[in-house]
Amino acid sequence: AADTTAADPAVRLTRRQLLDGAGIDEALLARLEEYGLLRRTGGHYEGDALNIARVAAALGEFGFEVRHLRAVKAAADRQVGLIEQMVAPQLRRRGSGAHEQAAETAREIAALSVRLHAALVNAGLRESLDP
Repeated sequence: AADTTAADPAVRLTRRQLLDGAGIDEALLARLEEYGLLRRTGGHYEGDALNIARVAAALGEFGFEVRHLRAVKAAADRQVGLIEQMVAPQLRRRGSGAHEQAAETAREIAALSVRLHAALVNAGLRESLDP
């Protein structure tokens, strides 16, 4: 199984580092970019790209194609938009630490959202797969 541990998002990776680190080929990387799951910033990839590529490759072992992951990307984008709406009032505050506090709140909401998503998927699978 592929290692799906989170990479440090502050890390910047070259194309070669991403390919080697995720154990993927150029064709898969090109598809991940084409479908918007990965993108370069100034010729580099952020550390999150490593985890995204690893998970996409692991899902590929179960028959998932990158085009199937568009729905996951769309759901993540909607979730980001909702979280941004929730922290917008904190971002409008003046004073030191307002942006850092908003970022921390966003991370907490994101973690809770991921937990809720996992619980809902597990419950849905239990209903459809259990006799």
